[in-house]
Amino acid sequence: MTAPPRRAADRLPGLVPALVPTAFIVLAFLVPLGGLLVLSLRPTDELNNPLPGLTLDQYATVFSTGYLWGSVLESLWLAVRVSATSLVLAFPVAWYLARSTSRAGKSIVFVATLSPLLTSEVVRSFGWRVVMGGEGPVNVVLQALGVVDEPLSLLRSPWTVFIAVVHVMLPFAIIALSASLGAIDTDLLHASAVLGASKTRTFLSVVVPMAAPGIVAALVIVFSLSMGVYVTPMLVGGANQPLAGLRIQTEAMTTFDQPGAAALSFVLLVVTLAVCALLGGLGRLAEPGRLVGRRGRG
Repeated sequence: MTAPPRRAADRLPGLVPALVPTAFIVLAFLVPLGGLLVLSLRPTDELNNPLPGLTLDQYATVFSTGYLWGSVLESLWLAVRVSATSLVLAFPVAWYLARSTSRAGKSIVFVATLSPLLTSEVVRSFGWRVVMGGEGPVNVVLQALGVVDEPLSLLRSPWTVFIAVVHVMLPFAIIALSASLGAIDTDLLHASAVLGASKTRTFLSVVVPMAAPGIVAALVIVFSLSMGVYVTPMLVGGANQPLAGLRIQTEAMTTFDQPGAAALSFVLLVVTLAVCALLGGLGRLAEPGRLVGRRGRG
């Protein structure tokens, strides 16, 4: 006999413990976001003080000012590069964590992956200042090898910022990928090899589609965090880096244009959500069932 379906009243006691923290998280996100939206619609006086009323002037300023809109595009370009690089670097590490039979090796790699997350982003970013500084290990090695005669100015470089941000984001990509790679049935890999598929064909036809949820999760997490990254570019590259996070800080804390900073924040949020939605759509298209269906119809 099948068990009778549980009534809604029977499920309610189990839902209450989950509803309370969920409601708190939603309110803690939506209430400040709503306040930020209202602030972004406020007109300002000559001193950038918010005035009563609603206007789209702040958004018009963001899109018409190269200094502001350009920072969104720079953040977008940085986030795309960081996401792609993190995914490529994370894949072999995540594959080892998911497939290795060596407990000792997996433990070492797992600890090495998580250890950066146990220290603050400030500490990790400041470490890059030491490494890339005039008397840091990079310049010392280059001078010892005779590559350069004088220390290179590596700090405040866009490439140094890029490398440091990848270092900060890489653990998130590894964690997101390892779960999906670990769920792939080993029999599918063996079957692909038995049928004569090369390792490259197996990777593209079996591993990538099966790992699509993890790939999308890694890209979404890394991309969304990279779009608003602030601490690492500030410490490694300086306040003049043309990124939206630094521009928002300047607008809010230096020029005291709170509505302008709020408008730039919302533009950054909308662009981030749009790209994440696109990634989610691409991930659904790459699901194994959809791929098989399309090939079958072909």
